This record gives sequence, structure tokens and C-alpha cells, in this order.
Amino acid sequence: MAITWRTDYAMRLIYELARARPQRRATVRQLSEAAGIPYDYARGIAASLVSAGLLKSRRGVHGGVELARPASAISLLDVFRAMDEPASLALCTGEMAVCEREGSCPYHQVVWNVLDARIESYLGETTLESVVETGLRLGDPQRPLGARR
Repeated sequence: MAITWRTDYAMRLIYELARARPQRRATVRQLSEAAGIPYDYARGIAASLVSAGLLKSRRGVHGGVELARPASAISLLDVFRAMDEPASLALCTGEMAVCEREGSCPYHQVVWNVLDARIESYLGETTLESVVETGLRLGDPQRPLGARR
């Protein structure tokens, strides 16, 4: 399973927002700089995260984006789905895959479908909050966005 850059960037962007306390809102530019993501990509990714209901956006002087719900209620699978990324290991499985051997291939039944279900389950159980907590344990301090690293 190769995760696309778009999904990787989305994970990094939403992580930066979730761990940037005490701020609740940040600009996409602040997030892109904190996550090391090109601003033009970050804008499109943030728009997708807003469309998926993971972020809320506000315009104006005090505008920016914020989490649409608590980090404990956002799973990594939610982010995958917001980026239209299948949580699938094999190229021949997943939502868009069509394989003429699916009914007769033992790998579909014994390996790929089972692994896909486990990957999806793991991503669905892993919350953004748990990723932030792990970052803190690893020494990635919570700091206001815009602060120097």
C-alpha cells in the first residue's frame, strides 16, 4: 500500500492543527509552513478536508480553519476517505479495483481482503488525538502555530 502524497500531506496538515494548542484556528499558510507542505497543495487539501466535514473554515481577519469536531472523534480512516484514498493493500482489491480472478483467486479470500479489512479497521480505530499524544511522547512539543521550530 503506497499512500499518496496528497493523503500524507492531509495527515500532516490536520496533525499540525490538532496539536497547535492553545490556538483553535489557524490559517492554511501557517499550517503549510508548520507541516512543510507547499502552500498551493495545502489550500486544495484543506478545501477537501472542509468538504469532508473534518475542518471548518471561516473567512475574514480572524479567519482560518479549525477542527470540525474533537481530535478524539476524527479517525485516520476519515482522512483517507476525505482524500478519496482506498485503504487497500493490493492493486487488485479496493473500491475501484476490478479483477477477473476475484472469485477464483485464493489470495483475494485468504490474504488481500483480510489485510484490507484489518488496515481499514486499524485506521478507523486510530484517532487524531492518539497521534498527537504519541507525538508528545516522542518529544514533539505542542506550540502555537507560527512559532519557530
